[in-house]
Amino acid sequence: MRASFVRADFDALAELWCRFMPPRYAVDAALLRSHTVESPLFDWGASAIELEDGRPVGFVVVKKSANPVLFKGPDPDAAHLNSMAFDRPEIAVDLLAYAKATLRNRGVCRLVFGQDSRHFFPGCPADCPQLSSFLMVEGFECSPVEQFDVERDLRGFEPDAASMTPLGGLDVVRRQLLEGGGGDGPHVAWVGPSHLRLISDFLEREFPGRWHHDVLDKIGTEGHGKVLGLFEGGRCHGFALTQQADDRLPIGGAVWCSDLGPDWGSLGPIGVSKAVRGRGLGKALLGAGLWGLSLRGAKRTIIDWTTLVDFYGAFGFEVSRTYKSLSLRLEP
Repeated sequence: MRASFVRADFDALAELWCRFMPPRYAVDAALLRSHTVESPLFDWGASAIELEDGRPVGFVVVKKSANPVLFKGPDPDAAHLNSMAFDRPEIAVDLLAYAKATLRNRGVCRLVFGQDSRHFFPGCPADCPQLSSFLMVEGFECSPVEQFDVERDLRGFEPDAASMTPLGGLDVVRRQLLEGGGGDGPHVAWVGPSHLRLISDFLEREFPGRWHHDVLDKIGTEGHGKVLGLFEGGRCHGFALTQQADDRLPIGGAVWCSDLGPDWGSLGPIGVSKAVRGRGLGKALLGAGLWGLSLRGAKRTIIDWTTLVDFYGAFGFEVSRTYKSLSLRLEP
Protein backbone atom coordinates (compact mmCIF):
# COMPACT_ATOMS: atom_id res chain seq x y z
CA MET A 1 0.00 0.00 0.00
CA ARG A 2 1.31 3.40 -0.97
CA ALA A 3 1.28 6.07 1.75
CA SER A 4 2.33 9.67 2.15
CA PHE A 5 4.88 11.00 4.63
CA VAL A 6 2.19 12.73 6.74
CA ARG A 7 2.32 10.11 9.52
CA ALA A 8 5.63 8.54 8.59
CA ASP A 9 7.40 6.34 11.16
CA PHE A 10 10.92 7.71 10.85
CA ASP A 11 12.42 5.08 13.14
CA ALA A 12 11.16 2.41 10.73
CA LEU A 13 12.27 4.43 7.69
CA ALA A 14 15.76 4.82 9.15
CA GLU A 15 15.91 1.05 9.70
CA LEU A 16 14.95 0.52 6.05
CA TRP A 17 17.60 3.05 4.95
CA CYS A 18 20.26 1.21 6.96
CA ARG A 19 19.21 -2.14 5.50
CA PHE A 20 19.56 -0.72 2.00
CA MET A 21 22.65 1.52 2.19
CA PRO A 22 26.19 0.48 3.14
CA PRO A 23 26.98 1.09 6.85
CA ARG A 24 29.14 4.14 6.12
CA TYR A 25 26.00 5.96 4.92
CA ALA A 26 23.94 5.22 8.03
CA VAL A 27 21.55 7.91 9.29
CA ASP A 28 19.18 7.99 12.25
CA ALA A 29 15.53 8.97 12.40
CA ALA A 30 16.21 12.57 13.44
CA LEU A 31 18.60 13.19 10.56
CA LEU A 32 16.27 11.55 8.06
CA ARG A 33 13.38 13.70 9.26
CA SER A 34 15.36 16.98 9.24
CA HIS A 35 16.60 16.43 5.69
CA THR A 36 13.24 15.37 4.25
CA VAL A 37 9.88 16.54 5.63
CA GLU A 38 11.40 19.37 7.69
CA SER A 39 13.02 20.86 4.59
CA PRO A 40 11.00 23.72 3.08
CA LEU A 41 11.53 22.11 -0.34
CA PHE A 42 10.16 18.67 0.53
CA ASP A 43 7.68 17.59 -2.15
CA TRP A 44 4.74 16.08 -0.34
CA GLY A 45 2.98 15.16 -3.56
CA ALA A 46 5.80 13.32 -5.33
CA SER A 47 7.33 11.59 -2.29
CA ALA A 48 5.84 8.30 -1.13
CA ILE A 49 6.27 5.25 1.09
CA GLU A 50 5.34 1.65 0.27
CA LEU A 51 3.95 -0.33 3.21
CA GLU A 52 3.45 -4.07 3.66
CA ASP A 53 1.59 -5.12 6.81
CA GLY A 54 2.11 -1.60 8.13
CA ARG A 55 5.88 -1.82 7.72
CA PRO A 56 7.82 0.35 5.23
CA VAL A 57 9.50 -1.67 2.49
CA GLY A 58 10.41 1.24 0.22
CA PHE A 59 10.34 5.01 -0.01
CA VAL A 60 11.19 7.78 -2.42
CA VAL A 61 11.94 11.36 -1.35
CA VAL A 62 11.63 14.19 -3.88
CA LYS A 63 12.42 17.86 -3.34
CA LYS A 64 11.57 20.90 -5.38
CA SER A 65 14.16 23.21 -6.90
CA ALA A 66 15.60 25.79 -4.51
CA ASN A 67 15.02 28.40 -7.23
CA PRO A 68 13.16 30.66 -6.53
CA VAL A 69 11.97 29.61 -3.05
CA LEU A 70 15.35 29.78 -1.28
CA PHE A 71 17.94 31.09 -3.74
CA LYS A 72 18.64 31.64 -7.41
CA GLY A 73 20.88 29.52 -9.58
CA PRO A 74 19.50 25.97 -9.85
CA ASP A 75 17.20 25.02 -12.72
CA PRO A 76 13.67 25.98 -11.58
CA ASP A 77 12.23 23.31 -13.89
CA ALA A 78 14.20 20.49 -12.23
CA ALA A 79 13.34 18.38 -9.20
CA HIS A 80 15.70 16.41 -6.98
CA LEU A 81 15.60 12.78 -5.94
CA ASN A 82 16.89 13.33 -2.41
CA SER A 83 16.99 9.63 -1.50
CA MET A 84 15.32 6.28 -1.88
CA ALA A 85 15.55 2.87 -0.27
CA PHE A 86 13.80 -0.40 -0.95
CA ASP A 87 13.74 -4.06 -0.02
CA ARG A 88 12.98 -5.25 -3.57
CA PRO A 89 13.58 -3.62 -6.97
CA GLU A 90 9.94 -3.94 -8.07
CA ILE A 91 8.94 -1.73 -5.13
CA ALA A 92 11.38 0.93 -6.28
CA VAL A 93 10.09 0.74 -9.86
CA ASP A 94 6.53 1.51 -8.73
CA LEU A 95 7.57 4.30 -6.35
CA LEU A 96 9.77 6.02 -8.92
CA ALA A 97 7.08 5.67 -11.60
CA TYR A 98 4.64 7.42 -9.27
CA ALA A 99 7.12 10.23 -8.57
CA LYS A 100 7.94 10.70 -12.26
CA ALA A 101 4.28 10.82 -13.29
CA THR A 102 3.54 13.40 -10.60
CA LEU A 103 6.44 15.58 -11.70
CA ARG A 104 5.64 15.29 -15.41
CA ASN A 105 2.08 16.42 -14.78
CA ARG A 106 3.49 19.61 -13.25
CA GLY A 107 5.81 20.28 -16.19
CA VAL A 108 9.05 19.31 -14.44
CA CYS A 109 11.64 18.55 -17.12
CA ARG A 110 14.49 16.88 -15.22
CA LEU A 111 15.04 14.79 -12.09
CA VAL A 112 18.50 15.12 -10.53
CA PHE A 113 19.80 12.60 -8.03
CA GLY A 114 20.86 14.44 -4.87
CA GLN A 115 22.34 17.95 -4.93
CA ASP A 116 19.18 19.31 -3.29
CA SER A 117 19.12 21.91 -0.56
CA ARG A 118 19.71 20.09 2.76
CA HIS A 119 20.93 17.11 0.76
CA PHE A 120 22.39 13.75 1.67
CA PHE A 121 24.15 13.08 -1.62
CA PRO A 122 26.10 15.28 -4.07
CA GLY A 123 25.65 12.43 -6.54
CA CYS A 124 25.09 8.69 -6.56
CA PRO A 125 27.67 6.93 -4.34
CA ALA A 126 29.99 4.75 -6.40
CA ASP A 127 30.00 2.09 -3.67
CA CYS A 128 26.21 1.62 -3.71
CA PRO A 129 25.84 -0.68 -6.74
CA GLN A 130 22.24 -1.63 -5.97
CA LEU A 131 21.19 2.01 -6.12
CA SER A 132 23.35 3.06 -9.07
CA SER A 133 22.36 0.03 -11.16
CA PHE A 134 18.68 0.67 -10.51
CA LEU A 135 18.95 4.33 -11.50
CA MET A 136 20.87 3.54 -14.69
CA VAL A 137 18.27 0.93 -15.70
CA GLU A 138 15.60 3.59 -15.08
CA GLY A 139 17.28 5.83 -17.66
CA PHE A 140 19.36 8.18 -15.51
CA GLU A 141 22.34 9.56 -17.41
CA CYS A 142 25.78 9.82 -15.83
CA SER A 143 28.04 12.88 -16.03
CA PRO A 144 31.77 12.14 -16.53
CA VAL A 145 32.67 14.50 -13.67
CA GLU A 146 33.05 12.79 -10.30
CA GLN A 147 32.67 14.48 -6.92
CA PHE A 148 34.47 13.42 -3.77
CA ASP A 149 34.39 13.55 0.00
CA VAL A 150 37.82 13.69 1.64
CA GLU A 151 38.67 12.96 5.27
CA ARG A 152 41.48 12.99 7.82
CA ASP A 153 41.97 12.82 11.59
CA LEU A 154 42.73 16.29 12.95
CA ARG A 155 44.18 15.21 16.29
CA GLY A 156 47.48 17.03 16.69
CA PHE A 157 46.98 19.05 13.52
CA GLU A 158 48.95 22.27 13.12
CA PRO A 159 49.30 24.05 9.78
CA ASP A 160 52.61 24.54 8.07
CA ALA A 161 54.25 27.69 9.43
CA ALA A 162 54.88 29.12 5.96
CA SER A 163 51.19 28.83 5.05
CA MET A 164 50.27 31.09 7.97
CA THR A 165 52.63 33.90 6.91
CA PRO A 166 49.90 35.84 5.04
CA LEU A 167 47.98 36.01 8.34
CA GLY A 168 50.97 37.04 10.47
CA GLY A 169 52.35 33.64 11.45
CA LEU A 170 51.40 30.69 13.63
CA ASP A 171 51.42 32.49 16.97
CA VAL A 172 49.20 35.30 15.70
CA VAL A 173 46.68 32.92 14.13
CA ARG A 174 46.56 30.70 17.21
CA ARG A 175 45.80 33.75 19.36
CA GLN A 176 43.07 34.88 16.97
CA LEU A 177 41.47 31.43 17.00
CA LEU A 178 41.52 31.14 20.78
CA GLU A 179 41.18 34.72 21.97
CA GLY A 180 40.00 36.86 19.06
CA GLY A 181 41.55 40.15 18.03
CA GLY A 182 42.53 41.40 14.61
CA GLY A 183 43.45 44.74 13.10
CA ASP A 184 43.43 46.32 9.65
CA GLY A 185 45.62 43.66 8.05
CA PRO A 186 44.38 40.24 6.97
CA HIS A 187 43.21 38.20 9.96
CA VAL A 188 40.74 35.50 10.91
CA ALA A 189 37.94 35.64 13.45
CA TRP A 190 35.02 33.44 14.44
CA VAL A 191 31.94 35.19 13.10
CA GLY A 192 29.85 36.80 15.84
CA PRO A 193 27.02 39.35 15.93
CA SER A 194 29.31 42.23 14.96
CA HIS A 195 30.34 40.42 11.77
CA LEU A 196 26.92 39.48 10.41
CA ARG A 197 26.47 42.43 8.08
CA LEU A 198 30.04 42.08 6.78
CA ILE A 199 29.75 38.37 6.00
CA SER A 200 26.27 38.75 4.51
CA ASP A 201 27.50 41.50 2.18
CA PHE A 202 30.53 39.39 1.26
CA LEU A 203 28.50 36.28 0.46
CA GLU A 204 25.96 38.24 -1.57
CA ARG A 205 28.79 39.85 -3.52
CA GLU A 206 31.07 36.84 -4.06
CA PHE A 207 28.95 33.71 -3.60
CA PRO A 208 25.29 34.57 -4.22
CA GLY A 209 22.88 31.68 -4.25
CA ARG A 210 23.43 28.42 -2.37
CA TRP A 211 26.45 29.36 -0.25
CA HIS A 212 24.93 32.69 0.75
CA HIS A 213 21.76 30.93 1.87
CA ASP A 214 23.40 27.92 3.53
CA VAL A 215 25.93 29.87 5.58
CA LEU A 216 23.44 32.43 6.92
CA ASP A 217 20.87 29.69 7.55
CA LYS A 218 23.49 27.72 9.47
CA ILE A 219 24.34 30.74 11.61
CA GLY A 220 20.64 31.21 12.29
CA THR A 221 20.29 27.58 13.36
CA GLU A 222 23.48 27.06 15.35
CA GLY A 223 24.33 30.54 16.61
CA HIS A 224 27.69 32.23 16.40
CA GLY A 225 31.22 30.83 16.35
CA LYS A 226 30.68 28.24 13.60
CA VAL A 227 32.00 30.26 10.66
CA LEU A 228 35.61 31.41 10.46
CA GLY A 229 35.82 34.71 8.60
CA LEU A 230 38.76 36.29 6.79
CA PHE A 231 38.83 40.05 7.27
CA GLU A 232 40.96 42.92 6.00
CA GLY A 233 40.45 46.67 6.08
CA GLY A 234 37.05 46.44 7.71
CA ARG A 235 35.64 44.06 5.08
CA CYS A 236 35.04 40.34 4.95
CA HIS A 237 37.05 38.60 2.23
CA GLY A 238 36.58 34.92 3.02
CA PHE A 239 34.75 32.30 5.05
CA ALA A 240 34.99 28.69 6.14
CA LEU A 241 31.94 26.95 7.57
CA THR A 242 32.81 24.48 10.32
CA GLN A 243 30.64 21.89 12.07
CA GLN A 244 31.15 19.61 15.05
CA ALA A 245 29.30 17.03 17.11
CA ASP A 246 27.32 19.64 19.07
CA ASP A 247 25.61 21.00 15.94
CA ARG A 248 21.81 20.80 16.00
CA LEU A 249 21.43 20.34 12.24
CA PRO A 250 24.39 18.71 10.46
CA ILE A 251 24.49 19.60 6.76
CA GLY A 252 26.64 18.61 3.80
CA GLY A 253 29.18 15.91 4.57
CA ALA A 254 28.36 16.15 8.27
CA VAL A 255 25.32 13.96 7.59
CA TRP A 256 27.78 11.04 7.70
CA CYS A 257 28.57 11.85 11.34
CA SER A 258 27.72 8.30 12.42
CA ASP A 259 30.53 6.95 10.24
CA LEU A 260 32.92 9.75 11.24
CA GLY A 261 32.63 8.75 14.88
CA PRO A 262 32.73 10.67 18.17
CA ASP A 263 34.04 14.24 18.16
CA TRP A 264 33.70 14.45 14.39
CA GLY A 265 34.38 17.61 12.43
CA SER A 266 33.40 19.09 9.07
CA LEU A 267 34.74 21.99 7.03
CA GLY A 268 33.13 23.57 4.02
CA PRO A 269 32.05 25.34 2.04
CA ILE A 270 35.06 27.64 2.00
CA GLY A 271 35.93 30.55 -0.29
CA VAL A 272 37.72 33.89 -0.60
CA SER A 273 36.91 37.00 -2.59
CA LYS A 274 38.34 37.59 -6.05
CA ALA A 275 40.07 40.72 -4.75
CA VAL A 276 42.47 38.80 -2.47
CA ARG A 277 43.20 35.71 -4.56
CA GLY A 278 46.82 35.02 -5.42
CA ARG A 279 48.11 36.11 -2.01
CA GLY A 280 48.03 32.72 -0.29
CA LEU A 281 45.05 33.72 1.82
CA GLY A 282 42.81 30.87 0.65
CA LYS A 283 45.35 28.28 1.76
CA ALA A 284 45.91 30.21 4.99
CA LEU A 285 42.17 30.32 5.70
CA LEU A 286 41.86 26.58 5.13
CA GLY A 287 44.78 25.86 7.44
CA ALA A 288 43.37 28.17 10.09
CA GLY A 289 39.91 26.61 9.84
CA LEU A 290 41.29 23.10 10.25
CA TRP A 291 43.47 24.25 13.13
CA GLY A 292 40.45 25.85 14.77
CA LEU A 293 38.56 22.56 14.54
CA SER A 294 41.53 20.67 15.97
CA LEU A 295 41.90 23.10 18.87
CA ARG A 296 38.20 22.57 19.61
CA GLY A 297 38.68 18.82 19.82
CA ALA A 298 37.65 17.61 16.37
CA LYS A 299 38.92 14.19 15.36
CA ARG A 300 37.79 12.56 12.10
CA THR A 301 36.91 15.47 9.81
CA ILE A 302 35.24 15.59 6.40
CA ILE A 303 35.34 18.04 3.50
CA ASP A 304 32.54 17.11 1.13
CA TRP A 305 31.40 17.54 -2.48
CA THR A 306 34.70 18.59 -4.03
CA THR A 307 36.89 17.93 -7.05
CA LEU A 308 39.97 19.53 -5.41
CA VAL A 309 41.51 16.26 -4.25
CA ASP A 310 45.12 17.39 -4.70
CA PHE A 311 44.55 20.73 -2.95
CA TYR A 312 43.08 19.10 0.14
CA GLY A 313 45.53 16.22 -0.16
CA ALA A 314 48.32 18.68 0.66
CA PHE A 315 46.66 19.01 4.08
CA GLY A 316 46.57 15.25 4.62
CA PHE A 317 43.06 14.56 3.36
CA GLU A 318 42.28 11.37 1.46
CA VAL A 319 39.29 10.42 -0.67
CA SER A 320 36.64 8.63 1.40
CA ARG A 321 33.63 8.63 -0.95
CA THR A 322 33.12 9.04 -4.68
CA TYR A 323 29.90 10.25 -6.29
CA LYS A 324 28.65 10.27 -9.87
CA SER A 325 26.25 12.96 -11.07
CA LEU A 326 23.05 11.38 -12.40
CA SER A 327 19.97 12.98 -13.92
CA LEU A 328 16.88 11.85 -15.80
CA ARG A 329 15.05 13.75 -18.52
CA LEU A 330 11.31 13.66 -17.95
CA GLU A 331 9.78 13.58 -21.40
CA PRO A 332 6.24 15.03 -21.65
